Amino acid sequence: MTSRLTVDLGALAQNYRTLCDIAAPSQCAAVVKADAYGLGAAAVATRLAVSGCNAFFVATVAEGIALRDRIDAPAIYVLNGVTADEAPRVAEYDLLPVISCAEHLDAWQPYRTRAIAVHIDTGMNRLGFAYDDVQPSRFDAFNVALLMTHLACADEPANPRNALQLERFANARAQFAGVPTSIGNSAGTLLGAAYRGDLCRPGIALYGGNPMLDAPNPFLAVATLEARILQLRWVPPNEPVGYGATGTASTRRLVGVIGAGYADGLLRTLSGRGHVVVLGAKAAIIGRVSMDLMTIDLTDVAEVVAVGAWVELVGARVGVDDVAQLAGTNSYEVLTRLGHRSERCYAN
Repeated sequence: MTSRLTVDLGALAQNYRTLCDIAAPSQCAAVVKADAYGLGAAAVATRLAVSGCNAFFVATVAEGIALRDRIDAPAIYVLNGVTADEAPRVAEYDLLPVISCAEHLDAWQPYRTRAIAVHIDTGMNRLGFAYDDVQPSRFDAFNVALLMTHLACADEPANPRNALQLERFANARAQFAGVPTSIGNSAGTLLGAAYRGDLCRPGIALYGGNPMLDAPNPFLAVATLEARILQLRWVPPNEPVGYGATGTASTRRLVGVIGAGYADGLLRTLSGRGHVVVLGAKAAIIGRVSMDLMTIDLTDVAEVVAVGAWVELVGARVGVDDVAQLAGTNSYEVLTRLGHRSERCYAN
């Protein structure tokens, strides 16, 4: 084993409790799409169910079926809706499609007595019925159990589009008397009571990412990606390291070769940027990130480091948001790329 992804289910459960405390009296669901952001939907959802979560959101019907096979949750919502071909399986597995357009509604017509969620687009301009063309009468024959929207800029509290979307949603929801609502994703949950609705839908916050752009992160790291040092070598001054002959330095350095690269989810844009942690000390990434390997500068720990030592690439000391910033992306992409071939371990 040259790399391992450890998922701390205890930290996950604590993050869920933190979100529940923040959201109260609103309820908290859990977004476990994309295999729980790459961390394993079955294990994640099972632990969250034990922690009191009874509503889950996935992206696709296939994800919903896979999750239903593992847990007996009261509500599993499918965010991408339903087609006529998928509708029988959605009904068979007792999933709740999120209806975003007339075509979804037509596909669900044979199962109209079963519960659905209705998505109102209030300014994201992605999925959803247009806020100014809801036509509630079209849902008269359907069992609408939840009315939802999605905020485009919730991670920027001062952005005026937040208030605009809230106003548009309020006008739409007035036409669905008594139907529970869902507004807030992770950032929306932190934005304030008005932006939560009856059921919050946190995702990234559950997994330790910071939902807000410019605020402290109140959530614990859940994912830790580590790799072993495969080889140590002293590189003379001005000798390059890796593809393209990059990563030169004017002094002699101890270079560690570690067994993880972009095939393990470490974006190539981290080449020559950022750091990892070895034996509690920071070590700079030097040269290019290649498919299976990375090289790091271990000169400062030369006296104590050895082949076989574990290096933290992402985790509590190398934050997922910091990695994302250096890689020019966001924490969502970093997490969903991790650990596709690493040995996955579950702690707590």
